[in-house]
Amino acid sequence: MMQHRPKHMRYFILLLIFLMMLPFVLTGCSSGAVEDPHADIRSYKDLNDPSYTIGVLSGTIDGPVTEKLIPKAKTSYYSTLVDMIIALEAGKVDALVDDDVAFIYYNTQGGSLRILDDFMEPFGFGYVFPKTDEGRILRNQVNDFIKKITEDGTLDEIGKIWLTEDGSAEMAVNYSSLPAENGTVTMATCGTSPPFSFVESGIVIGYDIDVISRFCKEYGYSLEVRDMSFDGIIPSVSTGKCDMGGSSITITDERKESVEFSEPYYFGGLVATVLDPNAGSGDGFFDRLKSSFTKTFIKEGRYKLFLSGILTTLLITVLSALFGTLLGFAVYMVCREGNRFANIITKICIRLLQMLPAVVLLMLLYYLVFGSAPVTGVFVSIVAFTLTFAASVFGMLKSSISAIDRGQTEAAYALGYGNLHTFFSMILPQAMVYFLPSYKSELVSLIKATAVVGYIAVQDLTRMGDLVRSRTYEAFFPLIAVAVIYIALAWILIILVDRIEIKIDPKRRKREDILKGVKIDD
Repeated sequence: MMQHRPKHMRYFILLLIFLMMLPFVLTGCSSGAVEDPHADIRSYKDLNDPSYTIGVLSGTIDGPVTEKLIPKAKTSYYSTLVDMIIALEAGKVDALVDDDVAFIYYNTQGGSLRILDDFMEPFGFGYVFPKTDEGRILRNQVNDFIKKITEDGTLDEIGKIWLTEDGSAEMAVNYSSLPAENGTVTMATCGTSPPFSFVESGIVIGYDIDVISRFCKEYGYSLEVRDMSFDGIIPSVSTGKCDMGGSSITITDERKESVEFSEPYYFGGLVATVLDPNAGSGDGFFDRLKSSFTKTFIKEGRYKLFLSGILTTLLITVLSALFGTLLGFAVYMVCREGNRFANIITKICIRLLQMLPAVVLLMLLYYLVFGSAPVTGVFVSIVAFTLTFAASVFGMLKSSISAIDRGQTEAAYALGYGNLHTFFSMILPQAMVYFLPSYKSELVSLIKATAVVGYIAVQDLTRMGDLVRSRTYEAFFPLIAVAVIYIALAWILIILVDRIEIKIDPKRRKREDILKGVKIDD
């Protein structure tokens, strides 16, 4: 079998190259002006028809406003703006609803959106704080600062930097080196919300970060920015995981029930937009291919984001597998003698872990169990996946060992072996032949399951892919790169377990390995 792998790998690489190039080939087949299927749509009111589907961002006011003002249209929810835009370009939705500045910024990056007339609803953006005495003190300080920079014109200057140019200007304050004279402010933000907050050269920058970094410098705070999904910002602040949050968060009465808001620092409005098929780039196929590759991996050293994400994913996977294996084995050893109480507790815990989705378990641990504890998302992720992996290991051990004939144990006892000696020397080695194939599958499942840790502010491989897509507005290279890396990591784990299987399975071991140390000439 081993000699065929290189050939299969070549086919796999050729298939990936074909998939990467296919979108460019298909889009390159059309040229010239394209008829606009939505040419007659000029206002969001024209979208009020059951035949239209509107894309909105989850966790924002986009959905409720759209369902109120365009009730006949269907509403489809997405996690990030770039996902919505990709859906629009793919024809999965007919229009999008979001902040006016987000669409304007996208068009400055070479986008092809036509913003419809009329604001659907005006809004103000504000920073959020916990409903505690410390939170209100910090809010009041931020309010005083916003009032000051509004009066002296600094806020207008910040707006010109981030909202009217290409969004890649340098920060006025390097927040990573601010001294903590009066403590540290931890700020929750979403790095996929340009131009208010996005990742460039490995750090989160943007309008919101610029304002707060200037505030921290003036008030003697150091600043720690925690990037997470947008719908995780308010829970992080309301539970005390972060001191404040900001990422173009619209001020609403419903949100005021959970957090304190600062005074608004930006005013805008929700708008609807449709795709303009004649506003795209006229570059050729290879030019677009090169440009997409450069933007995904080369520009701003974005390949470093992927490398950082790989290390985080590997750290969570390896430690969770190690600790989960040890915990699952320890629980099995406690339960193997039939202790009724231990078995009942173990059964309940395993059932709960099996029924809980991984992302729900992560958020329960992060926001509730470790809500006030100063622990990182990586630590919580390792704890969560250790528990789920331990449950799997327990089940695999139980089924594998039960596959060994009871007569093996009785024969060992008859020869004078003790309980533990029998288990470790005779039963467990035979059970490993049944255990390792299932263990290998669980390892692959584990590394795939870690893709949801971005919900609790962990910069894993999937999250890094999202950050790159939010800057490039490209889906193909970032997604395929993430897919290839996950496949490669899973393949490596499979190969490692395969080697262990060969070492312990007499049917697969080499004859000289089996006879090592055995005298065959006597």
